[in-house]
Amino acid sequence: MRKWLTVILYVSCIILAFIYRYELLAWLREDHPLYLSMLAATVLALFPVLPYKLIIGLFGYAYGSFAGALICWSATTIAAALVYGVVTSMFRSKSMAYLSSISALDRFVSAVEQRPFASVVIARLAPFIPQMAVNIYAGAAGLPFWSYLGATALGKIPGIALYAFLGGQMFQHPRSAAVAIIVYIAVLAVAGLSMRRRPTAGR
Repeated sequence: MRKWLTVILYVSCIILAFIYRYELLAWLREDHPLYLSMLAATVLALFPVLPYKLIIGLFGYAYGSFAGALICWSATTIAAALVYGVVTSMFRSKSMAYLSSISALDRFVSAVEQRPFASVVIARLAPFIPQMAVNIYAGAAGLPFWSYLGATALGKIPGIALYAFLGGQMFQHPRSAAVAIIVYIAVLAVAGLSMRRRPTAGR
């Protein structure tokens, strides 16, 4: 019964957030105490009814690139830990069935078996892998919590820094924004190459 109540609560929150998404966006554009902004960033990470890149950009615009990035980095890391805990304690078997339908996770799952920490870091960097799915997979697969959380915190830094910088500086410093995008693409390329399977000795 407790599991179903959790599911109903989660789905209800998503529906409400979706209905009031424009009001949420308008609220985020206003100036608020830091703790309220932190709470809002965490809730939107838990209930992704809006593209989180947009949220990061708004926080970068409202608080400046560094503070906006720090708020969103902390919020998404907290959200990742909360989802991991809920899945591990209540929804491990059902979560695996859900994850099997996400084709973008196939390579990630096979990589985790070989290098779990590095694979989570790369998954956090990769823009095409659903971040909520990574949170759910980590809990369902029982990855070591602190290793998972450390890899999550590390892997989120480049992407969040980029979008917060773009939100805070893109219009004032377009050249710097272009350089930041190029650096981010380079980081993705290096990370992707590092995850390619190394040839087995003797082949």
